[in-house]
Amino acid sequence: MSTTLHTAGANRSEHRENSSAQRETIRIPVSGMTCAACQSRVQRTLQKEAGVQDATVNLMMNSATVTYDPAAVSPVRLVEAIRGTGYGAELASPDQTAFEEQEARDRAQEEEFGALRLKAIVSAIVGAFAMVLSMPLMASWEHGTRGAVADPFMRWAMDSLTPALSAVAPWLYAIPPAMLSYTLLVLTLGVMLWAGRHFYTRAWTSFRHHSADMNTLVAIGTGAAFVYSVFATVAP
Repeated sequence: MSTTLHTAGANRSEHRENSSAQRETIRIPVSGMTCAACQSRVQRTLQKEAGVQDATVNLMMNSATVTYDPAAVSPVRLVEAIRGTGYGAELASPDQTAFEEQEARDRAQEEEFGALRLKAIVSAIVGAFAMVLSMPLMASWEHGTRGAVADPFMRWAMDSLTPALSAVAPWLYAIPPAMLSYTLLVLTLGVMLWAGRHFYTRAWTSFRHHSADMNTLVAIGTGAAFVYSVFATVAP
């Protein structure tokens, strides 16, 4: 009896040692996540992978921590699974220290912030220019369409600003309305394709993977507004 218990205990101990030996933990940097839905999708995808024992995704740190069985799944396969959801992932260099890894992540975030800041500044400038171009079209007394501006505040603002703008740039009011409308359409399309391109590419990626996130909402909302504007411009 004593021998049997000893053997059983030894077997349990050996099983725990084997289980521990077959477990490895890796942290994978993930890029492109912008909301909780993104985080949840990446985490669910990793948890479904064969050989993965645990997976957690940190949205703030832009990383995934995965505990897995190296005999069943490789780190390369985990990276491919993340990329399959539409987000970026790269394995850290084995010679890279935690400090160097953090520095690389900080540099990437700074570059991303710089690119977004440039897009925001250019979009704001183009938006202000588009607003000026649209004033002759919205002026309540211009082109004999006084009822075109239904909002009382907008009507008051246009009636107040139009005289000043027409005095500073009278040539603007001599441009045919159709030309102004098509110019605004081109400016809008340029901003959408350049500054907002990532919304549409990520929304399309989510659609291909039968999911949705905040990029989907932005893409649908702005896309619907743009399509309506095209019809309103071409066939007013």
